[in-house]
Amino acid sequence: MRDRVAPTAALVWTTSSRSTGFIEPGRTDSAVPSLGGSSPSTPSGDTPITTTGNPVSLTLPSTTFRAGARTRAVGAVAALASLAALALAPGAVAEDASARRGVPAASASDTAVPPLGDGLGELSLDVRDALPRLAPTAVQRRAASALARSTGATTQWNRTGTPRAVRALGRTLSAPSDAAPADVARGWLRDHASLLGISRTDVARLAVVRDHELPRVGGAHVVSFAQTFAGVPAALGSILTVLVDGRGRVVSYTGDPVRTSALTGSFDLSPEQALQRVAGDLLPDLDGTLGIRDTGETAGDYTVFESLDTGLLGFPQYVRQVAFPTSRGARAAYAVLFVRHLDEAWATIVDAATGRTLFRKSLVQHETDPLAGDGLVFENYPGAKRGGKQVVKSFGKTAESPGGWLDPTGLVGLPGVTTTGNNANSVIAWTVPLVAADQYNRPVSPTARFRYGFTNSWARTDGSPTGYQADRESAATNLFYHHNRIHDEFYDFGFTESGGNFQLVNPPGTGGQGGDPIMGGAQSGALNLTAAVLALGRNNANMLTLPDGIPGFTNMYLWEFVDDVFEAPARDGDYDATIIQHEYAHGLSNRYVGGGGLGSLSGGQSGAMGEGWGDWYAMNDLFRRNLSRTAVTAPYVGDPQRGIRNWNYARSPLTYGDYGYDMSGPEVHSDGEIWTAALWTLREKILRSVRGDQQRASDIAEHLVTDAMPIAPPTPSFLDMRDAILTAAQLRYGKRFTNVVWDAFAERGMGVSASTTGESDTDPVPGFDVADRRRNGVLRLTVRNASTGKPVSGVRVLGGMFEGRGTPLLTTSRTGLGRARMDAGRYTLTLQAPGFGIQRVPVTVRAGRTERRTLRLSPNLASVFAGATMVRTTSEQGALPGENAFDDAETTAWRTADGSTPYNKGRNASATVKFKKPSTVREVAVSVVKPIGLPRFSAANKVLVQTSKDGRSWRTVKIARFSYQMPRPAVSDLMLKTFRLKKPVKARFLRAVPDSVFGSGATYGSSAVVAEVQAFGTVKNLTPRLPKPDAPVSLQGSVSVGNPAQGQLLGLDPYRPGVTELSWSCPDLPAANGVDAYINELPAGAGDGKHRVTVNASVPFGEYLITFYDDECQPMSGTEFILDGESKAVPPGAAYTGFLLLYGGAATFEYVVTEPR
Repeated sequence: MRDRVAPTAALVWTTSSRSTGFIEPGRTDSAVPSLGGSSPSTPSGDTPITTTGNPVSLTLPSTTFRAGARTRAVGAVAALASLAALALAPGAVAEDASARRGVPAASASDTAVPPLGDGLGELSLDVRDALPRLAPTAVQRRAASALARSTGATTQWNRTGTPRAVRALGRTLSAPSDAAPADVARGWLRDHASLLGISRTDVARLAVVRDHELPRVGGAHVVSFAQTFAGVPAALGSILTVLVDGRGRVVSYTGDPVRTSALTGSFDLSPEQALQRVAGDLLPDLDGTLGIRDTGETAGDYTVFESLDTGLLGFPQYVRQVAFPTSRGARAAYAVLFVRHLDEAWATIVDAATGRTLFRKSLVQHETDPLAGDGLVFENYPGAKRGGKQVVKSFGKTAESPGGWLDPTGLVGLPGVTTTGNNANSVIAWTVPLVAADQYNRPVSPTARFRYGFTNSWARTDGSPTGYQADRESAATNLFYHHNRIHDEFYDFGFTESGGNFQLVNPPGTGGQGGDPIMGGAQSGALNLTAAVLALGRNNANMLTLPDGIPGFTNMYLWEFVDDVFEAPARDGDYDATIIQHEYAHGLSNRYVGGGGLGSLSGGQSGAMGEGWGDWYAMNDLFRRNLSRTAVTAPYVGDPQRGIRNWNYARSPLTYGDYGYDMSGPEVHSDGEIWTAALWTLREKILRSVRGDQQRASDIAEHLVTDAMPIAPPTPSFLDMRDAILTAAQLRYGKRFTNVVWDAFAERGMGVSASTTGESDTDPVPGFDVADRRRNGVLRLTVRNASTGKPVSGVRVLGGMFEGRGTPLLTTSRTGLGRARMDAGRYTLTLQAPGFGIQRVPVTVRAGRTERRTLRLSPNLASVFAGATMVRTTSEQGALPGENAFDDAETTAWRTADGSTPYNKGRNASATVKFKKPSTVREVAVSVVKPIGLPRFSAANKVLVQTSKDGRSWRTVKIARFSYQMPRPAVSDLMLKTFRLKKPVKARFLRAVPDSVFGSGATYGSSAVVAEVQAFGTVKNLTPRLPKPDAPVSLQGSVSVGNPAQGQLLGLDPYRPGVTELSWSCPDLPAANGVDAYINELPAGAGDGKHRVTVNASVPFGEYLITFYDDECQPMSGTEFILDGESKAVPPGAAYTGFLLLYGGAATFEYVVTEPR
């Protein structure tokens, strides 16, 4: 499901950097490369921006965006000369205010982006990412030390050199006070201004953006302030949040202020001109300027504009003045909420003087009373053991909705005649997402009784083109019921008017802004089955969260079978309670986390939690109401035992060190499963502490999780949110659940010693210990080679079941030793080392004791690092050779050559190795995890493992079989499995034969993927050798002139080669290399999934993107678009890399290709 996000209150929207839909991007296994953002038309290096009459200078770095959209009107060849003239001569651009001040004017296409597809998450831009991290000053450090001495508080720091979080678990930060909570909070900030790095005058100028009372916790308030700059409120940061308990004591602080209060720049552009700049960037079909008008209305402090061309842009657009805070000062800017479709919306901040884009983020996160009215609904989903039959539910008054659900005023209590009310507006949205006009239909009942029997016609007709229509009123009614039910649930746990909830009318004195019931589209986009929107209009759901005061939008889609991609049954997502609540929960988290600051969920870990919360809230409520005992998300549209995730959460093995574990690499939905698993573990431990009372356990857990949101810092990491939950537990329950919380997070690798570099860290270090050291034990490992008895160094010991892309708990020393402090309990450890394969061992740690274990690892007889040699591979792709199946790592793989027919209808391939010594094989292990970017249905589902003494006569000793639960193979289906042989066999050779693959067609099943084949047994004196990493390789190139007509407008157009690529005769390099792109051949072996590339580019004016190509010179899917100086993994199977210049000229670059040790 694609979910959109935006600000809450006057300042806020929050979204994940990779937020897309309910299922993760790339899982359609499309062969289309992802695209990223673009770069601004500013000179390279740091560009000073000064304004007349203002003595303060702000320097913002030039930034390379992650990719760019291409204008449709410019040809690949003919336009080069004129493009070069424009690109290299900024003075050719029409003069405006920015040009008069000597700042290059941003053209309408400076930051153009492709409108659709899984690459949307890669278009995110924040120019502050390139600014250096600032350390706290000596004054700040002394203030932190003084506070620590007086209260025991610990201080965490932002990259801007200001405090991120201040807490003293078990204690408070101030004495009791009778003052109002906002006054207490401001007073504490004033008293600790030296710690914050701002002045007392700055504290006095802070604007209160939220004063929110937590429910039923003794009068505790969460007070959030925003920094102001010359009277202009900050956007995207500069939020300071103070938690004050019912006795007037400060419990905690979180925030992301900046140390300077200066505002540079000026509002030379009008709001309309700012909107025009954004429209020029985000509407590639726009010819000239967009016809827009100011409606004279406001919503959530934004000025509302509308387009005069509703065919091109039919939704309202929102603009407001803001200050864009950076560590070097704030810049006068405009925040623009640009809504093109309900499945495509962007939050953009543009410089108010130059029009330069400073920030961009996709807002999409792609799941009775006789007078009251009622509806016939499913409480869970059709056919579920509990809540699987339609029942009549009242739509009347509740404590949280005193006017009932059908009264649009929320006050009178008289029911309406259709599915619209104070909390929700549910419609039949067959024409969404492409048609913006209000062509919605709603169920109508003059008696307010919406009792439509469910015919299940979509499933009964096996997804026929019009099969869904018979249940349109029933679907909209079901969606309306759940949106109102969830509103009331979240209201009860604190998401009220002052917290930024969704309501048309907020009663006087309740705070927040009204005018924003949640808009629900049932059977959304059912008629829009063009190729451009097929991925959006089926097998998905989404949520667009706009600021408090502007309605949010959520769309439920139809689900259906797509061969070798997503093999789901025909289902209507409007009937799955978990999908509906998952999407609504995005609205909660995006408006409630981090004090409501703009961008509060913009980091990768933040975005993953956004997805994880959605799953958790849905399951937690079903368990509370005794409607489920299976911890899964989307069981109706997926598998009843696993849903559409990798595991049933009650059986998930995931830990913090597994971040990035899935076949898509680091990705918010997959990594969100880590967060959900941690929260589910917390709930299970609470359940045991309350003796199995499901309702009570759900209530306590939901209070902790929800209370933590507003007191967490903006853009939190997993560990930030763990700390916020600990604070919430202390506030509401004292010390009762402190150990429970620590136990839950320690079990999932988020213990005291866990660490992360920040919210975007994809390699966090796990820790399994708790704060109370008495409850920990010590695990002391000694690892020896079972063949020689000698210690083994460099063994990666991972706390969980995964090896690929995991971060180890420890690595053994030269003497084979490793030590870790761990909470008492049972663990599964995964050990990996070159020549020893991947082996799992159980351990038990006891409180207050040292567990000494000596592990004797048998060498992997089939490993090339244990002396095995490749004999023959009958079919392979050059960058993914057969050797990859014998290298002790699941991140690499062997892939057979692609054919034009299904692999299952052709001849089996094989890969053969010769052991270093004759050996006795007792067990084998096989993995078919596919590399990033490859289709998952190409994974082998049947692998024959054969042995031979002489390399001529073969016997099959094991058939490794893999199966999957609908709707598609997950990593849990494909990961390493170990098979014990019935009888040991003597062998010198081993052969792996992929006998069949999951895919039945030629598109995604024409080749076979095998990740790893290992063999263990008895052999004497075999010593594996640690491989030496490849030496770094430098690749250079230069490009003469940019060409915006090359590349791909993701989701709409085929890949379009430019001048350079048109001259490319594979496998030779292009004859016109360097004209508008430069192609380099990667070093041999660099496309194994282990190597990384770092890009250093000099682009005086313009923008570029980086892409990778396979050994047939075809652009690859799953590519990463990277910033200058950033390092990323080379996609498995890559053979070439291209530097494509879109605008500008005279660009030079260097790639450094490295293999990490």
